[in-house]
Amino acid sequence: MDIKARIESAPMSRAQIGIVAICLALNFIDGYDVLVMAFSASAITESWSLSGAQLGILISSALAGMAIGAIFVAQLADRIGRRKMVLIATAVITLGMFASAFAPTYEVLLAFRVLTGIAVGSMQSNLNVLVAEYSNAKRRATAVSIYSTGQPIGGVIGGIIVAALLVHFEWHAGFIFGGIITLIMLPIVYLWLPESIDYLDAKRPEGAREKINTILARLGQATVTELPARAAGALAPKTGLAEVFRNGQATKTILLAIAYMMIMGSFYFANSWTPKLLSQSGYSSTQGIQAGVLFSIGAIIGSLVFAYIGARFSLKRTLSVMFVLAAAAFVFFGAFAHELTPAMIAAVLVGIFTNAAIAGMFSIGPVMYETSVRATAVGFITGIGRSATIVSPILAGALVDAGWAPGSIYFLFVVPLLVGAVAIAMVRRPVLGTGTTAVAAVPNLRASEELAESR
Repeated sequence: MDIKARIESAPMSRAQIGIVAICLALNFIDGYDVLVMAFSASAITESWSLSGAQLGILISSALAGMAIGAIFVAQLADRIGRRKMVLIATAVITLGMFASAFAPTYEVLLAFRVLTGIAVGSMQSNLNVLVAEYSNAKRRATAVSIYSTGQPIGGVIGGIIVAALLVHFEWHAGFIFGGIITLIMLPIVYLWLPESIDYLDAKRPEGAREKINTILARLGQATVTELPARAAGALAPKTGLAEVFRNGQATKTILLAIAYMMIMGSFYFANSWTPKLLSQSGYSSTQGIQAGVLFSIGAIIGSLVFAYIGARFSLKRTLSVMFVLAAAAFVFFGAFAHELTPAMIAAVLVGIFTNAAIAGMFSIGPVMYETSVRATAVGFITGIGRSATIVSPILAGALVDAGWAPGSIYFLFVVPLLVGAVAIAMVRRPVLGTGTTAVAAVPNLRASEELAESR
């Protein structure tokens, strides 16, 4: 039995659980970083007398940086290694947080927010891949779903922390706190986050066998005397963005990117506008904020729901169902936006099903590609999705200015969610290699049978 097959079939060791925990903690920090600007927006606006347009650009700057990082920077991990990419990104986020705190002007703060966003985008793609690669087949969907709770938890707790800090300090405090907790993670990543075994076997850098054996011993697995032989005449696998569109993979990549774009655009619309739209429906600002908190709580629940369901049923079919249920939740919200209790319930449901679908996208992305292009592929898919996070809140704002009723805007987002469901349903079996160069194509037997039938 080869190395990957052993990891796939063995129970999750404490070391593997620890790796997932480190990635979860980093995703928590990423969630905090993405929203610290929104939490500090009023204080920064007052301090620098910013216009609404300037503030909007400032809030969107990190999201734009995340899209750039995911598409163009994350792919470097397929060349230099996942661990090294995460270390570099963690260091840059630390620098970006502290630099943002002491930015002397609006333009300097904007530049550092873009830089921090680029690091966050490149880190998230690689964390997603590492969690998938170090999880066994049975628990992969569960592990990735738990990892995906990091962002909404970071947002909820981050909001509480920043609100408390702003009572006693200026807006800089939120960024300083973010820099401190990210700095604390640097030695933890350096000491305890290993390189990807899949990457080491695919790239075969100097000392690859010794590094793999060190990791295997830590995982409680038997070491190897030699690495699996490559096929006669085989060349080192190619890397780069173009590779995710070759060998029959273009359709798969495009469909996954479309699905991710549809769910991320819908999620960030609801995340950004739910409090404001409820307030415009005649409720108080406090009630609007309560709806936003309930949405975030629902998002956390959604990740856990997918963690349970995704490990027991067909991954692709379950993910398609989550898209459809998210669409139904949007219809429910749109229909009852003018009634407080149903609207609050709808906010929870929207959070549950949209983030369950996002957790599913995190699960399905890494298992669809070979090791040599996995970070590149996941980065491209998530980067394209991130582009929708910039557009959808702006679109919603334009519709509000055009006089659309709040409920009607929720109805509009039903269409992209259904498009996402269809895109996932159309994804076919991935073209994968053998041995340690590829993660198992799907996280459980039912998913394997389903994809085989769909060919």
